[in-house]
Amino acid sequence: MANVEVPAILALASMGFTIASRVVNADQEMVWTASGKGNEYVAEDPLSLLGLTKLHEVRGDNWKASDDEIDKYLPMLEGDV
Repeated sequence: MANVEVPAILALASMGFTIASRVVNADQEMVWTASGKGNEYVAEDPLSLLGLTKLHEVRGDNWKASDDEIDKYLPMLEGDV
């Protein structure tokens, strides 16, 4: 994953976000944030952070899946497709 982390940070910056990271516990686990466009996104790594920002961009404030959408794609998540 290391080869995609810097490009993910660069993509977020090019989208106008301010990116920050910090250690959150004694196990040295990191939290990454992207701030901008009136929102703040938080994730465990830069690639997940990029995914969250794009999820919100594509699906908007109503980003959550409907019951029908969940039923349609849940088998894929369970490895049944």
